[in-house]
Amino acid sequence: MKLKHIILFILLVLYFLFVLIPIRISAQNQVILGICLDNRNRPIRDVGIYTIDSTILTVTNNDGLFSLKYSKPGDTIYASHVTFENVVYIIDSLDVNKRIVLKMKPTSLQLPEVEIVDNAPHVAYNNKVVSVMDFEINEKGIYLLARRRRSNSLLHLNFDCDTITELKISPDYYNIYKDVYGEMQLISDEDVWQIGHKTIRDRVFEMELMYRTPTSRFVSLFKNIVCATDSLLIGGRYVFFGQEIYYYYFNIGGDQQAHELHHCVNEENRDLMINLLNPRFGTFYRSAGFLDPKPTYDPVFAYDNRIYLFSFDEDKLFVYNNLGEVIEEYPLTFHKYKHWRGDMRVIKKWDKKVILDWATGDFYTTFTDGGVTTIKKVDLEHGTARNVAVLGGFPFIENLRIYNGKAYFLFKNDNTRNNRLFEVKIE
Repeated sequence: MKLKHIILFILLVLYFLFVLIPIRISAQNQVILGICLDNRNRPIRDVGIYTIDSTILTVTNNDGLFSLKYSKPGDTIYASHVTFENVVYIIDSLDVNKRIVLKMKPTSLQLPEVEIVDNAPHVAYNNKVVSVMDFEINEKGIYLLARRRRSNSLLHLNFDCDTITELKISPDYYNIYKDVYGEMQLISDEDVWQIGHKTIRDRVFEMELMYRTPTSRFVSLFKNIVCATDSLLIGGRYVFFGQEIYYYYFNIGGDQQAHELHHCVNEENRDLMINLLNPRFGTFYRSAGFLDPKPTYDPVFAYDNRIYLFSFDEDKLFVYNNLGEVIEEYPLTFHKYKHWRGDMRVIKKWDKKVILDWATGDFYTTFTDGGVTTIKKVDLEHGTARNVAVLGGFPFIENLRIYNGKAYFLFKNDNTRNNRLFEVKIE
C-alpha cells in the first residue's frame, strides 16, 4: 500500500509539473491584440502604446493594429498620437480572447487656419543639389556647411536665407562650432579656423578664415569652458563617471584662481556606480556592459551678464549675477511627472535638452514621441513648460536651433536623401 501511495504522489507531482504549470505559463504569455480607430472607424498608423510610466510597448502598423506580448489583465495602457487625443485603457481579463478597440478623437486646434499654414515647417534654404552637413546661427546670420557632388562650401546667409557670401572649403571640414563668445569656428580633424568677415562701413561683404589652431590644442583649451559673461569665464569638470560635475569660474582680468560656482551630484546613479564597482561584482557588470553610465545633465548658460544653471539633479534653477553670487532660485518641474506610487520620476520622452534663444533670452526644451519633436517654452519662475510647436510630419529631426522665435533644423524629405534646412516660426 505504501508503494502505491508513493507512486500516486509522484504521478500527481508530474501532473502539476507537465500539465498545469505550462497552461499557466501559456496564459501569462497570451498575446493581447488591439486596433486604433478614428471617429470614422478608419485605422490610425504610428500610434504609440505606452505603459502608465511612459514606457513604450509598441507602435501601430499601417492597418492601425498592435500586439502586446507582456501585458496582462489589470495593466493600464494609453495610446498617444500627435494629431489625436490620448486614450487610457485598463486591460480586462476578457481582452485575451478578443481584439481591443481604442477609439481616438482628433485634437481640436484653437489656431485660425492661416496661422496653422504659417506655422508649418518649410524649407529655408531651397537648393536641392546641396546637402547641409551642419549649421549654426548668431547675430550675423546663418552659417551652413554645404556639400555638393564635387565640392564643399561654407555659406553665410541672412535671416531670409539669402546667400550673402560663399567660400569654397576642403571636404575635411565637417563641423561649425560656436564658441562661448558667439564666434564661429570651422573644424576638421587636423585644424580649426575662426570664421571672420571683411567689412566696409560695417557692411559684411566677404568671409575669410583666420587664426588657425591645431584641433588638439583647440580642444584642450576649450573643452571645459561652457559659457562666459563680461567679467566671468565659466568652466565645468565631470568626475566619478560623469555623475558629478563641478562648475567653477575665473574672474576675467582678475586673479587666476578658480572659484566654485556649484557642485551638482546625481546621487542615485552615483550610488549605483559604487555598488557596481564592488570587487565581488565589478568584473561581471563591466563585462556585461552595465558599467557605461551617461554624464549627468545640468547645463549652464550665460546671457545678459547673468548665469542660469539648470540643476535637474536638484530640481532647481539657480540664477547668478556677474560676480558668481546666487540672486534667484526657482523650482524645476517640467521634466518630471508624479508616478502612481507617489514619487516623482523623469519623463522618458524628455530629450534632456535645454536650448537658449540668443536673440530673445528665452529658454526652450524638447520632448520626442515616436520620433516627433515637441518644442516647449520654459517658464523660468515656475519651472514649467508649455507647448509652442509640434513638428508633426518631420520625424527624427537633426541639429535643432532656435533664434529670434524661429526653430531651425535639418531633415531629409526627398528622394535625394540630402539634408535640407527647415525653419518654423514658434513665437
